[in-house]
Amino acid sequence: MSWFRPIDAWFASSVLPHEMELLRQARRWAADEDEARDLLHEAYAQLLQLSAWEGIGNPAAYAVRIIRNCALQRMRRARIVPMRQFAALEELDFPDPAPDSFAVAAGREELRRMMAALGTLPPACRRVLLLRKFEEMPPRAIAEKLGLSLSTVEKHLARGILLLSRAMRDGANCASEAAAPDRALRKA
Repeated sequence: MSWFRPIDAWFASSVLPHEMELLRQARRWAADEDEARDLLHEAYAQLLQLSAWEGIGNPAAYAVRIIRNCALQRMRRARIVPMRQFAALEELDFPDPAPDSFAVAAGREELRRMMAALGTLPPACRRVLLLRKFEEMPPRAIAEKLGLSLSTVEKHLARGILLLSRAMRDGANCASEAAAPDRALRKA
């Protein structure tokens, strides 16, 4: 009978290759190098005692979580804990809420497309849409400001939203093409 169990093979292939990263994580929560190694070995011992080890999808992340939990247990037992250790633990719980560079670039591109699409709207629709959506004026106030009836403001608003959504969906040229047949009908 071999002393090498299936969990040992899993541990050697899935956890041990990440030892340097795990040790680096342990150092963040430990007061010194020896304590960091103790945290790491405590996590290893817990991993090797698991009964459902086959279901772990990301063994390295699971090991980091065990190290963190071991560090928390040690801090709870200790009478005096340096604030540096609590600061390291809080970094894990609060990811950066700022958008990444891709989200910023995508947002800027979407804004550029929106502004281009707004530029293609008929002037009356554009004016009413800007007052309603960007200046947040109620339709009745827009009607009073522009000297239009409430019904006309609502029609310009509905038409502007329709043309703008088409332009955003199909590209900036769609709004001007959609407005062209209406102008031709008015002239006839």
